[in-house]
Amino acid sequence: MKDVRRRKRLRLLAINGLAFAGAIILFVLLGFVGKKQHDAVCWKLDVEVQATDEKKYIDEALILRIANSSTDQIVGKPVDEIDISAIHSKLSENSSVREAHVYTTVDGRCVIKVLQRTPVARIFTAQGHSFYLDKDGFTMALSDHYSAKVPVFTGHINEQMSTTSILDRSGDAVFNEATVLDDIYKLTQFINKNEFWSAMVEHVYVNADGEFEIIPRVGNHHIRIGNTENLEEKFKKLLAFYANTLHTRDLNTYSTINVKYDGQVVCVKR
Repeated sequence: MKDVRRRKRLRLLAINGLAFAGAIILFVLLGFVGKKQHDAVCWKLDVEVQATDEKKYIDEALILRIANSSTDQIVGKPVDEIDISAIHSKLSENSSVREAHVYTTVDGRCVIKVLQRTPVARIFTAQGHSFYLDKDGFTMALSDHYSAKVPVFTGHINEQMSTTSILDRSGDAVFNEATVLDDIYKLTQFINKNEFWSAMVEHVYVNADGEFEIIPRVGNHHIRIGNTENLEEKFKKLLAFYANTLHTRDLNTYSTINVKYDGQVVCVKR
C-alpha cells in the first residue's frame, strides 16, 4: 500500500512539474511573439471581400481606399501602432459591409476581411432615389460594380436609407405604420422561398393605399395582392387560377387579377 501511495505521489509531482514547465514555455513563447510583433513594421495590407452569392457589390480597391482614409498610415507603420479600431469603424459605416474583421499578423501584415450584404429588393422612391433592401432588413446603397437581379419596387414609396435594420424595429408600431419597407421585406421573403414566384415576380408597384400590385415577368396583366397578410392563401389562389386559365383561355384576356379578397379571385377583362 505504501508503494502504491508513493507511486501516486510521484506521478502527481511529475504531472505538476510538466504543467509548470509547459506554462513557463508558453509565457516565454508569448513574450517572444509579442516582442517580434512589437518590432514588426507593416509591409502589406491584405484585403478579402467575401461574397455569399459570388457577386461583389464592393471590391478590394474600395476597401483599400476606405481603410487608408481611416487612419494616417498603415503600410510602413509599426503594426502595434496601427489604429485597427478606426479602420473597423470606418468600414462599418459603408452600407454594403455586413461584417468587417481587421487584425495584424506576426509577420507584419494588416489583414482586412469583409463580408458584404446580400440585397433582396431594389427600391425606387417617389423622390427618384434608389437603394437596396438586404436580407437582414438593412438598406444598402447601389453598387458601381454589380446590379442585383432582385424584384424592383416602385410607386408611392417615401423612404430613406437608414443605419438600422427594420427587423430591429419590428415592435415599434409607429414606425411600422409609417414605413412600407417592412411589408416589402415580408413580401420578398415569401417570394424568395418559392422558385416559381421568384422567376415570375420582377416588378411590384405600391399604390397610393400602400397596397401591392405585381407586374409579372410573363403575361400582360397586373396582380393585386393588397397588403402582406395571408400571402400563402393569396398566392395559392393565384396559382390555382393560373393552372385553370392556361387550360381554357389566354391570360392576356385580363388586365387585372385581384386576389386580395378572401375566398375569391376577381378579374377585370381587357
